Amino acid sequence: MPQTSEAPETPAGEATLLLTRPEAQSQEFLALCEALAGRLLPCVVSPVLEIVDLGEVPDLTLFRTVIVTSGNAVRRLGRALAGRAVVTVGERTAALARDQGADARCLGPDVDAFLENIDGVDGPAVHARGAHTRGDLAGRAAAKGLTVEEAVVYDQVARPLSRAAKALLQGKSPVVMPLFSPRSAGLLSATPIGAPLFVIAISQATRVAWTGPGRVTVAETPTAEALCRAVTEAL
Repeated sequence: MPQTSEAPETPAGEATLLLTRPEAQSQEFLALCEALAGRLLPCVVSPVLEIVDLGEVPDLTLFRTVIVTSGNAVRRLGRALAGRAVVTVGERTAALARDQGADARCLGPDVDAFLENIDGVDGPAVHARGAHTRGDLAGRAAAKGLTVEEAVVYDQVARPLSRAAKALLQGKSPVVMPLFSPRSAGLLSATPIGAPLFVIAISQATRVAWTGPGRVTVAETPTAEALCRAVTEAL
């Protein structure tokens, strides 16, 4: 279902999905949810973060391994990943890197699991990341003996909710809102909300960052697939 410019009209009591990721990722997630649900879902897409390229893509030939922890980093590096050894957080990120020609493998669904599995990763490594990050991957990897240089290749710029999203959150019909990061949870927490709200956080850290109202739960695992299952069950 395409992005709506107005809050969709839904029968009383039927929930609407509110997606606040960047546009492309929101549409991908919506398609995943609709495929799992087997139907079109009432949805408003209103990104609260815009991905903006920063600086130059680093010379990846200077490093034996490239670390990427988000699909945004993969999209920014693009074909520069071709033929490179890449380790990722998340299977979907690894799949995106392989689409760019990388020899990519996932070391875990989150940073903690990733760091538990870095033995055998060849250094020096470069972590291509966004301007806002959590988990101190480079510092914790260094403590395990892996030299990691950081390259900030994109920013996540905050954007206000659309009028449709604000109207949805201040309405009377239920809203299901998945949260994909602590930063987006923090940005959205101050939003005035009158609608019955069901928040589904991708991780416990994201759950902690949400200080707004509503019923809140955490996906079984920190993956888009687990979040999608929780969303379709809620809808």
